[in-house]
Amino acid sequence: MLAHRVLLLQEYERREQIRQHNRIRRLMRENSDVFSLPDQRFIDLFRLTKNMVRYLFNELIRYMRPRSRVGDVSPENRIMAALHFFATGSYQRTSGTNRLFPMSQQSVGRSIKEVSQLINQHIAPIYIVFPTTARQKNNIKQSFMEQSRFPGVIGCVDCTHVALLAPTAEEHNYVNRKGFHSKNVQVVCDSNLKILSIFSRYAGATHDSYIWRNSMVHEELRRCFINGDHNSWLLGDSGYPQQPWLMVPIQNALPNSPEDRYNHRHTATRNCIERCIGVLKSRFRCLLEHKLHYSPENVGTIMNTCATLHNICTEARLLLDNEDIIYNDENNFAINVPQGQDNQGFIARRNLIAQYFA
Repeated sequence: MLAHRVLLLQEYERREQIRQHNRIRRLMRENSDVFSLPDQRFIDLFRLTKNMVRYLFNELIRYMRPRSRVGDVSPENRIMAALHFFATGSYQRTSGTNRLFPMSQQSVGRSIKEVSQLINQHIAPIYIVFPTTARQKNNIKQSFMEQSRFPGVIGCVDCTHVALLAPTAEEHNYVNRKGFHSKNVQVVCDSNLKILSIFSRYAGATHDSYIWRNSMVHEELRRCFINGDHNSWLLGDSGYPQQPWLMVPIQNALPNSPEDRYNHRHTATRNCIERCIGVLKSRFRCLLEHKLHYSPENVGTIMNTCATLHNICTEARLLLDNEDIIYNDENNFAINVPQGQDNQGFIARRNLIAQYFA
C-alpha cells in the first residue's frame, strides 16, 4: 500500500509540473509582443515586414479556428509560429520553444497546416496570377525586352525539387535523379522574379517535360495559340519540348550564327527563373534546409504558401541580401528529352530567329 501511495504521489507531482509549465508558457505567449522587435530583426525572423504580417492577420484571422478554452493558442500566435517556420527552416520544436511564442511541437505543426491552407485558399489567388489578357502579357513582354532584348516573352519556366521524408504510399515515385525523396515543382516567373504560376502536384521522379505537358499553363498557352496569339511564349531549358508557345535552346548551334545569338540571348533572359527559385528558397528556408516532415500533399501546400509570401515581398520590393541567396545545381543534372516533331514549334522558332537574330 505504501508503494502504491508513493506512485500516486509521484504521478500527481508529474501532472502538477506539466500544468505549471503550461501556465508559464501561456503567460509568456500572452505577454509577448513580436511587434516590439526592431524592424530588421523582425524581418530576419519572419521574412516579412510588420505591415505585411498585419495584412495577413487581417485577411486570415476571420477564417481561423477561434480559441475555445483558456489554454488555446491565439490565431495571431499561430500565424507567427507558421511564418517563423517558413522563414527559418527551423525544426518545429525549435520554433515551438521560441520565447516569442512558446508552443508545443504539436501546436506548431497544426498552425503550419492551418495557416498554409488558408493562405492557399484566400491569398494565393490574389498574388499568383498568370497573364491571360493582352494588357497583362504586353506589360510582361515590355519588361523582358527592356531587360534582356528578347521579344514575345511572358515568362520563364523551370522545375525545382523540394525535399521531403519518404512517403508511405508510392515511395519509389518520389526518389529523384539525385537519389533523395522530393516533389518536383514547376515554377513560372516574370523578369522581376514574381511567380506567375506554381504547380506542385507531381513526385520527384517525374520529368519536367511531363509536368509541363500536364499543367494548366501549357493548356492555357495552347488555347491562346489556337485562338490566334502567335507572339507570346515562355522560355524553358533543353529539358522541355520546342513548341510555338515554348522556346527552348538549339542544340549544337554554330558559333556566331543567328542560332548561336538566339541561344545566348535565351540563356541571359531565362536566368531570371534560376534567380527566382534561388531567392524563393533562400527567403523561406523550410524549402531548402531540411526534409519537410509532411505528406506530399501538405508539402505542395507549403510550397504554394511560400510562393505567395515571396510575391508579397516582391511586389513590396523587399529585397534579400545577395549573400543570403543560395543557388542550387539542379539544372546541371537535367536530362534532355526528344523535342518531338512539333513542326509548328520549329517554324515559330525559325521565324523568331530570322526576324530578331539574323
